[in-house]
Amino acid sequence: MDKSKNMKNLKDKVEWPTSDFSRVPYEIFFDQDFYELEMEKIFQGPTWNYLAHSCEIPNEGDFVTNWIGDVNIIVNRTANGDIHAFKNSCSHRGTRIVDEIRGNSTRHVCPYHLWTFNLEGNLASVPLEKGLKGKGGMPPCFEKENHNLRKLRVETIGGMIFATFSEETEPLLDYLGPHCQSQISRLLDQRTPKVTGYMRQMIEGNWKLYNENVRDPYHASLLHLFQVSFGIQQPTMKGGIKMDKDTKNTWNHSILSDDDNTSSVDLAAAYEGTDKYDPNIKLADPAIANVPLDLDDGYKTTLLSMFPTSVLAQVDNTYAIRHLRPKGPGKVELNITYLGFEEDTEEQAFGKKLTANFIGPSGYISMEDGEALRLEQDGLKMRAGDHSVLEMGGIGEIADTDYLSQEISIRGFWSHYHKLMGFEG
Repeated sequence: MDKSKNMKNLKDKVEWPTSDFSRVPYEIFFDQDFYELEMEKIFQGPTWNYLAHSCEIPNEGDFVTNWIGDVNIIVNRTANGDIHAFKNSCSHRGTRIVDEIRGNSTRHVCPYHLWTFNLEGNLASVPLEKGLKGKGGMPPCFEKENHNLRKLRVETIGGMIFATFSEETEPLLDYLGPHCQSQISRLLDQRTPKVTGYMRQMIEGNWKLYNENVRDPYHASLLHLFQVSFGIQQPTMKGGIKMDKDTKNTWNHSILSDDDNTSSVDLAAAYEGTDKYDPNIKLADPAIANVPLDLDDGYKTTLLSMFPTSVLAQVDNTYAIRHLRPKGPGKVELNITYLGFEEDTEEQAFGKKLTANFIGPSGYISMEDGEALRLEQDGLKMRAGDHSVLEMGGIGEIADTDYLSQEISIRGFWSHYHKLMGFEG
């Protein structure tokens, strides 16, 4: 079946009943055909995908492997300091070349037939290319330059390395937009980042559900009791969401203000009838909630969600880059790179280790997200033909807000998704 006919058949499977994306068909979260089309239209389409931070590959030959959708990618640094990325698949017979997550090598050698590629992804040597004793070997028409690895375009910002398969993708800075640029600069350009650790979490939910989650400040003060009780993000805080021109990238933020200490009455009213706000809850060891912020601008949370699968996050004094690896329509692997800074004092470095316990599979906050997405995935599979409801904050125009109880930025994600996937109407 050709792709155009297949797309028509997929369109017939679902209905998008509202033009403002306040209704999203449930099938796109569990249907294998939609998942496969996403790999083509989104991940190998005109999108920039996060691969690594440059501090992970500081030296010649340093490499990491990562995923863009279901495609494994090698990214490495060459002798002149340039960064290159290419598919981790040999141009001979398709074998995966590098099986490590990270390391250092002056070349990449296929383990099967030892075809060897340099750090720019070019084929450098083929064993027995000329045969032996006048017999065998490659035909006279064989040219090594025609068999390089599949290379990607690479651009960086704030040390974050992004790649795209498409020549049609706009420059990275234009793709990210001014809010992403300013926040990446705020979090990563003022100091020298270094990796303090990694965490990996398997979530039994669709990759798009996680995108909804990080664009959803509405849930933050309802699902996460810890976050509310200890003042990390509360609905009474100042903040809101700002989006890029395509509404695909979202800056979700909350800010400390002078009236936060007098908001207990407002909080009590907001949570009346629930068990999510109890001013009497105390920590046996309050140190984790009392780490001073590095920056003096009052931002308690910054969640910078970049379409399709990367998040730069500051939660209190935890700095991390999150990256999603879709693993089928019902599973996603969340990879977290925790960051510190070379300039950190011993006290600041210890504080970041403490607050790292907020985020991760057993963190005080985000362990609940994984379970919530599992329950959501389980529930929506029973709702074929139905739609989710995204009306918090209002319907109609998709625009920035100066408040947190909203789902408008989720609708922004779906607007761009709808466009890239080729849906009509």
